[in-house]
Amino acid sequence: MTFDRPIAIALILFVILLIVFFLAVPEFKTFRQLQTELGEKRAEYNAQVEYYSAIDKTYFELQNRKDDIKKIDNALPADSNLGQLVYYFQKTASENGIIIRGLFLSKSSQTADYSESEVKDIVFSMDLLGDYSSLSSFMVALERSSRLFEITNISFGSALQSLIKAGKTQFQTEQMSSFNLQVKTHSY
Repeated sequence: MTFDRPIAIALILFVILLIVFFLAVPEFKTFRQLQTELGEKRAEYNAQVEYYSAIDKTYFELQNRKDDIKKIDNALPADSNLGQLVYYFQKTASENGIIIRGLFLSKSSQTADYSESEVKDIVFSMDLLGDYSSLSSFMVALERSSRLFEITNISFGSALQSLIKAGKTQFQTEQMSSFNLQVKTHSY
C-alpha cells in the first residue's frame, strides 16, 4: 500500500503536533513553573541576605557607638534608683553653691502617653537656699547632665536675712533667697 506523499506528510505533521502537545507542552509548563519557583526562591534568599547584612551592619554600628548608647542608658535608666538621684542632686547643688534644705519625692508614676513602653515619671520637689547665680548654675548643671531632667516649676521665695561672713564689714553681705524647684526625670 502506498500513501500519497502529501497525506503522509500531513499525517506525520499531525503526529508530531500530537506528540508536542501531549509530551512537550506539559514539560514546558513544568519547566516554566520551576523557573518561576526558582526566581521566587532566589528573591527570598537575596532578601534574607540583605536583611542579615543590614542586621550585621547595625550591630557593628552599635558596637562602634557603645559610649553613645551608654549615655542614652544613663539618660533613661532601666531602674529608678532614687538614692543615686538624691546623691546627684546633693552633689550638684553643693558644687554650684546651693543648699538643699529639703528634697521630697512628689510623684512617681507611669505616664499615660507612654503606657506601652512603661516609661515612668519621677518628680522631685526641692527646697533650696542660695543666690540667683547659684540657682542658675545649678539649673545649667542639671540641663547638661547625661540624665534627662525637666524643670517643671520654680517658685521664688523671699530673700532671707543677710548673712555676714566672719571678718567682713556690714557692707560686704551676701543675699540668700529660698527657692522651690520641681524636677521631673524618667525611667522605665
